[in-house]
Amino acid sequence: MNETVEKFSLFFKKDFKKKFICFFTIPFLASVIFLVDFFLLPETNTSDIITHISIIKIPSNVGGTSVRVSKVSGYRYITETNLKFSTLNTRIKSSEIKLRVTPLFKTVKAVSSTSKQKIVLASGFSGLNQVLFVLCNGFILVSIIYILLTKHITENARLNLLFSNTFILAVWIYALILY
Repeated sequence: MNETVEKFSLFFKKDFKKKFICFFTIPFLASVIFLVDFFLLPETNTSDIITHISIIKIPSNVGGTSVRVSKVSGYRYITETNLKFSTLNTRIKSSEIKLRVTPLFKTVKAVSSTSKQKIVLASGFSGLNQVLFVLCNGFILVSIIYILLTKHITENARLNLLFSNTFILAVWIYALILY
């Protein structure tokens, strides 16, 4: 583990500004494309059928003890057309649903059941993903501006920028996979 961290750090040591900006601009530009897809491009309305439901469980401690139990956090759904979305603590009882979907990434924007009940989503640009999206992109943007404005970056600042951005990006990617 220590050797891997050392290799990662040494890769960015020479020509740090150029490599850092190239490495972290990729997720930033992907986020901009996602925002354009989500907010500007026309969405499609489709009717679909839920084919698979799985429970999202989060481990938690019981009353300050070391006993770990799984707490239901939400539900993950897969439809007949392979669209994926998740909800927090709301299980959809009807198998027939109506979806609003983005054209590029096929992100589910809204779900309503046949009984016209609107369901709050936890996936896409909702809930925790929205907070992590703003946090991660804000962090990357501030770091890139700092690198562009600073003439000499110390070893400590280089490592802090590198590992903090990598950590925030890893948490965001984990949340995207989880929800």
